[in-house]
Amino acid sequence: MDNQNENESELYGFIENTLMNDFVQLARVNIVDGSFEFLKLSPNIHTNPADFDNIFDYAKSVAESGYISPYYTEGYFKFIEPETIRRRVFGGERRIVYRYKRSDGKWDVFSITSPKDCTPENPWAVFSLMNSDITSTALTEAMTALSVIYYKILKINLTTNSFKVVKADSNEQIEDGITTITDWWSSFARLGNVHEEDLDVYTEFTDTEKIKAHFREKRTRISCRYRRKNAAGGYHWAQMDIVADDDYSDDNAKLILYVKDVHEEHIAELHHREELVDNFNRDALTLLYNRHTFHDDIDKARSENIPLMTCLYADVNGLHEMNNSLGHRKGDDMLCCVADTLKAFFPDDRIYRIGGDEFVMLSRNLKKQDAELTAKKVSRRLNRFNYAISTGVESGTGIDAVSIVDKAEQTMRLNKEKYYQSHQHDRKKRTMNEELEKMLTEKRDEEYFLNLIGDMYAGVYFIDIKHDSLRYIFIPEYFKGLLEEASFSVSRALMMYADKFVESGYIDSFCALLDFGELSKMLDEHERVDYDYKKKNGAEMNLKILRTSAPSDGKEETIWIFK
Repeated sequence: MDNQNENESELYGFIENTLMNDFVQLARVNIVDGSFEFLKLSPNIHTNPADFDNIFDYAKSVAESGYISPYYTEGYFKFIEPETIRRRVFGGERRIVYRYKRSDGKWDVFSITSPKDCTPENPWAVFSLMNSDITSTALTEAMTALSVIYYKILKINLTTNSFKVVKADSNEQIEDGITTITDWWSSFARLGNVHEEDLDVYTEFTDTEKIKAHFREKRTRISCRYRRKNAAGGYHWAQMDIVADDDYSDDNAKLILYVKDVHEEHIAELHHREELVDNFNRDALTLLYNRHTFHDDIDKARSENIPLMTCLYADVNGLHEMNNSLGHRKGDDMLCCVADTLKAFFPDDRIYRIGGDEFVMLSRNLKKQDAELTAKKVSRRLNRFNYAISTGVESGTGIDAVSIVDKAEQTMRLNKEKYYQSHQHDRKKRTMNEELEKMLTEKRDEEYFLNLIGDMYAGVYFIDIKHDSLRYIFIPEYFKGLLEEASFSVSRALMMYADKFVESGYIDSFCALLDFGELSKMLDEHERVDYDYKKKNGAEMNLKILRTSAPSDGKEETIWIFK
């Protein structure tokens, strides 16, 4: 009795160990209606069975979740197809198995085991998922590669024009009575298994005389990629490799032919090539198409003689001045802003940066009037950023593409000239600003400012940071009120100004300038402080602070220029 209990205990331990450790998942399944009950569920499979009404949808979702390596999903889907399972189980197969590789590189064995009395009236079976034995992984990988990756493996002899099938694709269509390799190649293509665009490549590659000539010269592998019809009627990229057999000779041309799926690999390569070509065709700063692509597209438009082509030619106003006054980084920001705005308003059209500040849009859809209206919207949008462009629009047929672009450019030049004529006052003010800043920096004398005073400055103050006092030559009325309220303490008045007018994100950094002791150290180190900030009304401000003379015991006077 004790021996019997001991034997039973060992048996139960073995069963428990097998169920709990070796199997990843166990489920009792009705293979007719798909109902199921899990006995064990792996935490590594994130798909929740409770979200599904039948086992087949759940099994499909496991693959779709990315748990299974993409190379093995097609075979997996065939394996779990309900009608296939029912036909095999009710046909008498007690255990059917499919091995696949997981996305983490490890192997699983998926099996369906049914008792002898499993019938359509009593359709219960066990679905199990088990980690593959590590000692058999290499063999499993090789066998699975043969069964999943390779569509076909043939041993061929070009001397006798014969072939022997090592592995064949069950979905492959080949005419009956095929006995030679040349007939097999021809039949395979004739039945539509090769995409029509790849027929020339396929036919040239399978020319037996060319294959013999290659292997007479060298024993290296030869390969050909083409699109091959799959079971669903679509086309997947496949690769045919031919290698010399171990006992190959010129008089006995024995070769091995492999046909394998390379669809994902090929698509990834195509995307990489497209990215390289696209990078070559684009402007590095704005990512718009470049001048090289522009000329190519003009040539295409002329050769195709498209019925409608509309050109918008745009030039940025003030890029040179911005680069000189604020630096090239600010100029680059402006160019990118213009590029992004053009893309936003002309999303379906080709846009190019063909020069430093010149942009072109080519459209096959827009009429001239519509393009002109959109160009006005672009200009209004850019005005919000204090940027401006001059534009010209022209339409015609593709054969006149060069003339269309030239006329659009001429119109743009006229509009640019009108723009600068109407903004001469603004340009004069910018020039005066630059001259004034130069004079104040070099001369540090308020008399120069009095000679050039205008409405371009928000305020100019002479502040003695040693005594927190002020004298001024140009000050807005509202700040006079703040000074009176602050009992003529300049630092307190500026704090009140910050609280009332400066955007909250800038208040701390603005008030840091009002620590006059630290400000004096900054001026010792840099001679000049240049600070940008925003007001609550959205206005962008610039404040420059510099000394008017060397510090002395009596005072330490600085000039504050708000612009």
